[in-house]
Amino acid sequence: MKTTIAICILFSLLFAANLPVFAQIIKPVKKKILPKVLPSDTLRSVLEQIYATDQGIRKKISQAPPADRMNLFREMRQIDSANQIKVKVILSQYGWLPQRQVGEKAASALFYVVQHADSGLMATYLPQLQKLARNGEAKTTHAAMMEDRLLMDRREKQIYGTQAFSNVLTKGVVLIWPIADYQHVNLRRKEAGFETTVEENAKRLGAIYKPTEIIPGLLAD
Repeated sequence: MKTTIAICILFSLLFAANLPVFAQIIKPVKKKILPKVLPSDTLRSVLEQIYATDQGIRKKISQAPPADRMNLFREMRQIDSANQIKVKVILSQYGWLPQRQVGEKAASALFYVVQHADSGLMATYLPQLQKLARNGEAKTTHAAMMEDRLLMDRREKQIYGTQAFSNVLTKGVVLIWPIADYQHVNLRRKEAGFETTVEENAKRLGAIYKPTEIIPGLLAD
């Protein structure tokens, strides 16, 4: 018994005398967090391929006779769905990628895929796109178009006049979605980097622009 007590006392003395040494021995090992390396070349390649499929099917639709477009629209939805799965993985891993790191075409691919997705995805990543646009790392026109699209999806007036629509209320006629403060829309478009007026954009889209006429029941209350 006395021997056991003596050993315990001796160990306590040794521990107290060499506390820094013991502390290093029993100190838990911290996991070293390495900075996330951006595989720019790989991401550029994947996104440029996505860009080709997103824009390719839309070009095909625009050039196809009306009788062939129904099947092409079905193909477009399948392509959009597949592209969104890939882009969601990239965005969740790296966020919205700066244009200087992946190139203009790859950055545009991110925009087109999210722009063609649901409003939830747009709402999640629009702030990142807007921040990069302010810093010259994304197109200001892309940020403006996505903001307009999100507002239209929410049945609110758009800001830059980039969005057109057609539904049962218009009886198939394509119209420019209502614009807030439409008297100054072309000034806002110029500041956002657009080279055309809202009137010219309407003509490009094959849409009618009547800023003072709003269809009853179109906008949210």
